[in-house]
Amino acid sequence: MSPTFALLGLLAVSVPLCNGKIYEDPNEIPSLDSYDYVIVGGGLTGSVVASRLTENSNTSVLLLEAGGSHQGVYYIEVPGLQNFTGPGTSYNWNYTSVPQVNLLNNTIPAPRGHVLGGSSSINGMWYTRGSSADYDRWANVTGDQGWLWDELQTYFEKSETFTSPVDGHNTSGQYDPALHGTQGPLQVTVGGYSQSLDQLVMGRLDEQFPFIEDYDDGEPIGFGWTQTTIGNGSRSSAATAYLDNYLNRTNLDIAVNSLVTRISASNGSSIDTVTLTANGIPINVTARVEVLLAAGVFNTPHILLNSGIGDATELSAMNIPVVHNLPSVGKNLTEQPAVSNLWNTSSPVPAAEAEAAYEQALAQWNSTRTGRMVLAISNTVGFARMNMSNLEVEALVEQYGELAPGPASPHFELLPTVNAFDAEANFANAEFILDAVNLVPYSRGSVTLDPTNPMGNPLIDYNFYSAPQDILVMRQAILGALSFVSTPDWQEFLADPVSPLFAAVVGEYPNVSNTTMDAYIRASTTISFHAVGSCSMSPAGADWGVVDPDFHVKGVKGLRIIDTSIMPFAPAGHSQAAAYVIAERAADIIKAST
Repeated sequence: MSPTFALLGLLAVSVPLCNGKIYEDPNEIPSLDSYDYVIVGGGLTGSVVASRLTENSNTSVLLLEAGGSHQGVYYIEVPGLQNFTGPGTSYNWNYTSVPQVNLLNNTIPAPRGHVLGGSSSINGMWYTRGSSADYDRWANVTGDQGWLWDELQTYFEKSETFTSPVDGHNTSGQYDPALHGTQGPLQVTVGGYSQSLDQLVMGRLDEQFPFIEDYDDGEPIGFGWTQTTIGNGSRSSAATAYLDNYLNRTNLDIAVNSLVTRISASNGSSIDTVTLTANGIPINVTARVEVLLAAGVFNTPHILLNSGIGDATELSAMNIPVVHNLPSVGKNLTEQPAVSNLWNTSSPVPAAEAEAAYEQALAQWNSTRTGRMVLAISNTVGFARMNMSNLEVEALVEQYGELAPGPASPHFELLPTVNAFDAEANFANAEFILDAVNLVPYSRGSVTLDPTNPMGNPLIDYNFYSAPQDILVMRQAILGALSFVSTPDWQEFLADPVSPLFAAVVGEYPNVSNTTMDAYIRASTTISFHAVGSCSMSPAGADWGVVDPDFHVKGVKGLRIIDTSIMPFAPAGHSQAAAYVIAERAADIIKAST
């Protein structure tokens, strides 16, 4: 039996449907004008804020999600099946970028969750907070000391419960319990399935690549054990953590399959109306207190622009009536470029053996929630700084200054994985992947409307390598990756590089020419799935930015943005943990304002 058919057979018995107050048809929404808050976007931040606001039984919330429910979706619950929620599926918005002029005009995926829980329902489940300097810089730029690292620790701990991995192994030395919460909704853990790659990585560590017990200590330099949003062998998303246990609240209604197209002010002064469509028919919902935008880094600016909030010149050129001139809407899009460095391995897994292992892993997870399928991507990850004694790095720093926000903040990430089998059941060869990610990008892109169809998909331009220092950092990241695998144990494990362009880089290592390296980078760069910043936060009185430190959209009454589009910078790591903190703090600020 093929793994695909085996999987389909397991689906029917694996996940019972939950009963909850989730309306599949927005026409079933009980009332269109009785909610205090209407939250646009049932993704990570929208789910968190909806849950926190309705802790007060006197506060009513309607949460609108364009996609469907997460409940009963096997691909979402099983950590090892995350690729089944990727591009081309109904759980994804399936956006792509415009051609990237600095990447040979290639287009790049722009994935985001199109399901309750948003990207927390389809992502790689990584939990990394970034460096303390990331948040201290945020506080300094916005003038709000509440964004300082030390001030945010309460929210990190409030959101999470660190749980034991399902294999029950001794986690001593794999994380620092003092840094983590024990009472929060979100479950976080270390890997619950060991693999031989773990020891190969840990055996490589030395002064150049040190071990770090817990990279969430604010100074994430080194290789450590990966933390992921998994509990009891299943994905812990914003929907499972913050919504599923509270669906009996009489003050919380959730409507899925509800595509929001515009927001407006019915009285002409304060935003209070959300227009959504159901089967092509518009429905208007009114908020009595505020509308909270949580549609995400691509869709939040898309909704604002279609509502007449954005650059007045650009809106007028598309015959969109200008409601408020706010030029920064859709600007400052920030994504961390990544290059996946691929090798064949010296001992590839035979197809029949890999297929059998795949089916066995599915059956084991279905029976006990243990085994290979509880592994998100990798059990280890590394964060590193460039070698400051390197002549090219010295020249880079002399020209551009220190690129990281602090001396204990990394410049790049190295992420090792083995692709023993993939979601499409392709088993011909096992490949080793060592992703190199530039954590400190200075290039800024944009999210704009398509002038030929403003209501259609947004035009997403990452604008990679428009800032020249970014490709210089990527060179160092790839050189760091090659240095990591340069030891005899690694050379015995690895075979030939998969890509001819990468083979040219490896062939010239350690003295790789910029011509060879840049040709490989420009042909191979993709995203790290960490896009933020398209509606950036700025000081209350600043004439740039989209929201003030209390999440209010500048110059617009009745409207806040509460998602990762408000981040001025990408943190030095994966963005999920920061998103939970944004949502937790936003909920407290909103509560305090009423």
